[in-house]
Amino acid sequence: MTILIVEDDENKRVQLSNFLQLVIPGERVSLRRSLQSGVKKIRQSVFDLIILDMTLPQYDLSPDEPSDDTHIFGGQEFLAQMERFDVLTPVVVFTQFEVFGKPPNELNLESLDIKLKGEYPNVYKGVVYYHSSIDSWKQELKDKLVETGFVSEGAL
Repeated sequence: MTILIVEDDENKRVQLSNFLQLVIPGERVSLRRSLQSGVKKIRQSVFDLIILDMTLPQYDLSPDEPSDDTHIFGGQEFLAQMERFDVLTPVVVFTQFEVFGKPPNELNLESLDIKLKGEYPNVYKGVVYYHSSIDSWKQELKDKLVETGFVSEGAL
C-alpha cells in the first residue's frame, strides 16, 4: 500500500505516520508539506490513499522561513486539482481546525465535510479531527480506513 500524506505540521505528520505504521504495517508513505508539492506528487506517482490537511501553504518553505502563503482551504484546492488531472485516489482530510475561513465564507468542520462530499463524491471519504492531546482521532481515522477497505476491522 502506498499513502501520500500532505501535511505541513511536523508534529501532526509524525504522529500520523507512527499511527499508520501500527495499523498498516509495511505501508509506504510519501510526505509532502504544501499544496503545490502534493499536486506535483500525485501527477508523478499513483497512491492507494491520500491523507490531506485542509489548511496548507502554497509552496514548501524551509523550517525557519515564516509562512505567509497559507491557504485556509488548500485541501479543497488539492481536491480540485485531483479532479482536473483525473486522479481517483481516495482522500481522507485530517485537520486540527474546527472552523475554516472568516464570515461570510466561514465553515465549521461538519459543513466542510458535507460540502466536500457533495463536490468530490468519487474520492472524498471524510474528515478526521486531530487534536495532539486527545487520542480519539486514532479511532476516527481507523474507522475511515476500515470504511475504505484499507484496514480490517480487527486491526489494532
